[in-house]
Amino acid sequence: MESAEQEIAAAARAARRELTAYAADLAVTLAKKQIHVDAATDQALVREFAQQLPVNRSETRKGGQ
Repeated sequence: MESAEQEIAAAARAARRELTAYAADLAVTLAKKQIHVDAATDQALVREFAQQLPVNRSETRKGGQ
């Protein structure tokens, strides 16, 4: 009886993981259809992101992050 309960619980966890992965994949697919970024915007986004990165790893440690 206990083995069957464990098996059911494991199957439920696996189903939840599968459903979460499917939902994430669906969200990304839908977002791709709605978001259109040209090359110039892409470069600007990457540049802006890079400017927000710490210069070196020691700065991150000093900030307690």
